[in-house]
Amino acid sequence: MDVFYEESAVNQNAEKGMKRYKVLHIISWVFLILAILFLVLTLFHIPVKPRPERFETQEQYQAAVEMYPMYVSLCLFLALLTSVFISTWVVFGQFKKRVNISYDYIFVSGELRIAKVFNINRRKLVDRINAEEIIQIGDVDNTSYERLASSPDTKVVYCTPNVEAGEGKFFMYILHNSNGKKLYVLEARELLLMNIMKFARRSVLESDYVMQERKQQKTV
Repeated sequence: MDVFYEESAVNQNAEKGMKRYKVLHIISWVFLILAILFLVLTLFHIPVKPRPERFETQEQYQAAVEMYPMYVSLCLFLALLTSVFISTWVVFGQFKKRVNISYDYIFVSGELRIAKVFNINRRKLVDRINAEEIIQIGDVDNTSYERLASSPDTKVVYCTPNVEAGEGKFFMYILHNSNGKKLYVLEARELLLMNIMKFARRSVLESDYVMQERKQQKTV
């Protein structure tokens, strides 16, 4: 039985995120250009230690010797500025990766692929999860999640940019052993969980799980 299901956890502040990304992108490019410019200037100002045979007179050689420390200082200053601009460019590049983030969940016949999406157009695979290898799956609102999240040998990985689930969605968790236990938190519709359960062992579903429709009825 072939199954294909796809959905996304879109940043609810995507408009603000886009503006921040553009600002950070422009700033990072400015510092990159400055870094390249000052790198070229540094290379052009690398001082050569004066030698007597290169000068016509002793006075010229003596003047060059006296000026040499100044050229060395200038070169070091330019190199320092270059390193500052490069570091700033790297820092703003890292900041860019933290704004306007969303996640894609693609489930294909027993395998869940989680991808992190940067500013809509660039994707990075987070992990591939085989449904048969899932240890536990359930609802973040339940006590079973708190117990798993507090375990010292488990790393919680948030695969959603939002603090509140979108309409028709809920926060579900998947406990998976991938180079150590990882507890993935996803913002998805219950249909994703239902598709995963078609291929996973029934025992992986938490014992206190309540269908989302029934859960909503209780809260009304």
